[in-house]
Amino acid sequence: MLIKGSRRFGLASRLVALGALAALLVATIGGWALRQSVQTTLLKHFEQRLEERSERLLAGIFVLAGDDGMRWQGRSNDEFARIFSGWYWQLENAGQTQTSRSLWDSRLDTAQAHPVPGNPQLLQLAGPQAQRLMGLMRDIEVEGQSARLHVFGPADEIASELDRLDRILLFTQLGLIVSLLVTSILQVRLGLVPLHRLRDRLAAVRTGSAASVGSDYGPELAPLAQELDLVLARNARIVDRARGHAADLSHALKKPLSLLAADRELQQNALLRQQVGAMAKLIDRHLARAGSGAGSVRQVAVADCIGSLTGLLQRLHRERSLAWQLDLADDLHWRGEQTDFEEMLGNLLDNAGKWARSRVSVRARREHDEVVIEIGDDGPGLAPEQIRETGVRGRRFDENVEGSGLGLAITGDIAETYGGELSLARSPLGGLLACLRLPG
Repeated sequence: MLIKGSRRFGLASRLVALGALAALLVATIGGWALRQSVQTTLLKHFEQRLEERSERLLAGIFVLAGDDGMRWQGRSNDEFARIFSGWYWQLENAGQTQTSRSLWDSRLDTAQAHPVPGNPQLLQLAGPQAQRLMGLMRDIEVEGQSARLHVFGPADEIASELDRLDRILLFTQLGLIVSLLVTSILQVRLGLVPLHRLRDRLAAVRTGSAASVGSDYGPELAPLAQELDLVLARNARIVDRARGHAADLSHALKKPLSLLAADRELQQNALLRQQVGAMAKLIDRHLARAGSGAGSVRQVAVADCIGSLTGLLQRLHRERSLAWQLDLADDLHWRGEQTDFEEMLGNLLDNAGKWARSRVSVRARREHDEVVIEIGDDGPGLAPEQIRETGVRGRRFDENVEGSGLGLAITGDIAETYGGELSLARSPLGGLLACLRLPG
């Protein structure tokens, strides 16, 4: 799962996502903590207001002489005197209930009151008009008589304040998240600039336009760039050493094989002569393959290179009066070693020139990210069975049938070195069609 996720999301996306997640987490926790603090403060303030009113009410409660009940006598022009004002009191004593004028002829169902979350000292219930109320309950004693006093006020004030706070927190949280996201994106973009430079420099090394990565990437990436240069230099030395060993071995074997091929007794033995020739071809083939890609990589002008090679082959086969038809795209370039390109095209053009009866067609174009070169002739070509054995796409040219030619094998090997391929098919001219595809 980690590998799949890493393929879907890049480093920049993961950094921005982590920044957004952290911003959301901080904003959510901070907003929740702030709301809880403000709610506690509001409830505490409302509780103090209820305490003040209950003290004022308590001052107006008295017991009449010879009466078992309590009475209240106080101001009649306050909030408890206005009908359904939201401020109510109710006095319960010896089975009797007295209420504020604001309740008119209704009663508070105090048995249904339950504590307010966040402040268990406060109680909440529904008022006479189904409005939300919050209040206090106090057990009092006046002149030896016990009673219970309930004082309630409108809870909509606190609810509206909390709703306003929620809106402020929501917009603040969204603003904080958006600002942090923008900041994270800018930070990631600026922070990854050295990585982008390093990637571009590596691409330049791969295409041959630069020899090393360099070190101008800041203190964090400079050691990585230095290690990359050391690895590239070490690999180049290993490759050069391997190519040198292969070349030395091939040249060391070619001399004794040449002596064997010139021996008169060997000339009389057909089997030995055939095996010595096969070994010489194999040495030439692997020597060419070991040397492919060894030079500097640069832009090769395809049309110019094909034009010069066809001109050379026209002189080589001038006694046969072959017609060379060229269809080459303008400004077509291939990135690689020019000697390798000339080796591949020279083998294919020479093979077509040898077997063509009268015409050779050469077409070069670009398809997406590939340079495609098709060379066809009107010669005898290859049978379908031979094409399947020698030119199946993706198959190595290590098991060629007799007469397929060493040039095709070397061309296929060099193309494979660059990540390309050589395929064979029947040409519209009647002979063989060789299609060379190379990454552009």
